[in-house]
Amino acid sequence: MRKAGKLFIMLFSVIMLTTLLVSSAWADPWKKTQVQTKGWQKHQNQLTVTYHFKDIQNHWARNEIQNLYAKGVMKGYEQQLFKPNSSVSKNEALATIMRIVDHQQVNINSDKKKLLQRIFPAWMGLAPIQAYDSGILADWELINWNGNQPATRIEVAMWLSRAAGDKEVSVKELLSFKDIKQLSKDELVYAAIMYNRGIMRGTPDGYLNPFKPISRGEFAVMICRFMDSETGNYHDENGQESPDLVEQLTPANGAKVATDTKEFKINFSADMVLADGKDMGDLAEAVKILKYQDGRWVDAGLEFALVFNENNDQLVVKLDNNENLATDTKYCITVDDGILVADTSKEEPFDGIAKGQWSFTAE
Repeated sequence: MRKAGKLFIMLFSVIMLTTLLVSSAWADPWKKTQVQTKGWQKHQNQLTVTYHFKDIQNHWARNEIQNLYAKGVMKGYEQQLFKPNSSVSKNEALATIMRIVDHQQVNINSDKKKLLQRIFPAWMGLAPIQAYDSGILADWELINWNGNQPATRIEVAMWLSRAAGDKEVSVKELLSFKDIKQLSKDELVYAAIMYNRGIMRGTPDGYLNPFKPISRGEFAVMICRFMDSETGNYHDENGQESPDLVEQLTPANGAKVATDTKEFKINFSADMVLADGKDMGDLAEAVKILKYQDGRWVDAGLEFALVFNENNDQLVVKLDNNENLATDTKYCITVDDGILVADTSKEEPFDGIAKGQWSFTAE
């Protein structure tokens, strides 16, 4: 492990990347009407009751699992088990997604309705019909539908992307993943929408694993992130824990700050060093300041410097003196995973900070 020096300061400009518009050739023929993803509102203000499943005590997704269980979005099994590492079937995934999507009215002909009722089990209720009517479920999927098969990461990304209804997306950030060439053009767009919203993430070693069956724990996290992406929040109302290895964020997640605030600090719970093969240039590219605009996180276009000080276990983001935050605007700072590791015998990797996980509002 190569340690970083005592103090690194690097000034760089964060420039708005050119947004790649999805061409009409990439447009899906299934799209009927834009889905109104407001269903999360009927869950948002409910009291979260902590329910301790026996098998999630030490699971990395335990907070999201308990959150969704308390809201009635996901359920457990007998004997207080959630089975977080078990796969999610396609039927289960679609039914869960429709619990958070507000699409009550349906307008499909009786023949199509009967077809859907023959394909899908009765326990799903109106979910398949609503999913089809809203454009979340496509005609081509009905041909060989096997609802008992495990849903893959890219299938969940596809359904959530259709629910989101995003019409513009940049795929540039995905091109560094080693397995990205496995995706078709449409699948690349779905993955980009989820990645840019902070819902879908890759592994520290550079893989997106799009065709891997998604586990119940992973699915719970994606659903929570999707619900939060509609407002730019990250479990603020439920007291979500800080990311692993983070002792303190300044300002705190969900805080209100002055428009002339210049410094934003991450205090780690352990000495941090750059991961093998990484340098300060990689760290500079890994840190971004975003603002919430038109229902999604976009580059804030602010110039800033990084101060990485091992002695104080601290990473500081310092705005240029000529930069100010905009009034009544929500911001977040993200840090990619795979850049820093704890300087301990286990060399625990820092999983980074996702979009919306460290947010604050300027006023």
